[in-house]
Amino acid sequence: MTSSPLSFAIVGTGMVARYHAEAIAQTPGAKLIAVCRSDAAGAQQAAEQFGVPCETNYEALLARPDVDVVCICTPSGMHAAQTIQAAQAGKHVLVEKPMALTLADADAMIRACYDANVQLGVVLQRRTDPTFSMVRASITAHELGEMVLGSVNVPYVRPQTYYDSAAWRGTWALDGGGALMNQGIHLVDLLLWYMGDVAEVHANFTTRARNIEVEDCVTATLRFASGALGSMVATTAAEPGFPHRVEVYGTAGGVQIEGETVVRWNGGGSHRAATTTMSGSADAGAGGSPTGISAVGHTNIVMDFVDAIGSGCAPLVPGAEGRRSLALVLAIYEAARSGQAVCPA
Repeated sequence: MTSSPLSFAIVGTGMVARYHAEAIAQTPGAKLIAVCRSDAAGAQQAAEQFGVPCETNYEALLARPDVDVVCICTPSGMHAAQTIQAAQAGKHVLVEKPMALTLADADAMIRACYDANVQLGVVLQRRTDPTFSMVRASITAHELGEMVLGSVNVPYVRPQTYYDSAAWRGTWALDGGGALMNQGIHLVDLLLWYMGDVAEVHANFTTRARNIEVEDCVTATLRFASGALGSMVATTAAEPGFPHRVEVYGTAGGVQIEGETVVRWNGGGSHRAATTTMSGSADAGAGGSPTGISAVGHTNIVMDFVDAIGSGCAPLVPGAEGRRSLALVLAIYEAARSGQAVCPA
């Protein structure tokens, strides 16, 4: 931890910015001192909402010597340019998922932060959840044996009003994708964290129920570099929305997770969770609404990021890990478009 609080600024004042503000408020060694939005007409409202001054010029915000960290909470297609600008201004950057929409942009972001000697973290906060972390530890300790199969199912709902609420939503240019890029990427990240890199992807996608450019339904089959197999299914048209599922299986056991709850864990080892028997339906959480998550994950990410800045060590989700999840999403899209097997870059 640093000896004096790090001063944070949030760029973008939409829905996700509220999670960042709450996370900063809950983090020792961090304080929010400014927000930024380009819409001057809404600046006063944003200042009142967040309780700090609202800048309307991003360059002016970056010129402030009292800003240590910038949280990028703008539409996904703006992340790369804003991250690079912040790094060049000497600011540490915590960027929302997906970190960028192309691998070239992700690489440029990583390089800019490296060259400026500032930290780059990506908000893929499900890694901080104790349940998911425990599964990762069990796999790393080989308690499940040799991994043979991993799967992710994301049966979410986002109504047309969600996409209509902002012009950038559901567009390739600024959203970069639909059910997989925007909602499913958290679970993509977990599957890669558990199973390792992917060697080959086959996929299909379609837009079945929403008036948007991007997909609202996607399926993919995976072959991991280890030889294990996997699958991903995601949609934003599954009324009324259901909790995601993550399943991993090895030669010595397996784990089934629904939402953030282990519903079955078979196999020995010190990291084994107590088996949970679920009755009825689990809360859909993020499956039913983009606000269906708590701020705990964001708080843990911010706490980790503050520690990383103080220690000089990499954050839990550095730029390279954000890039890996992006690479798989883009490979799935390419495989769906081409009808051919694709190897993530």
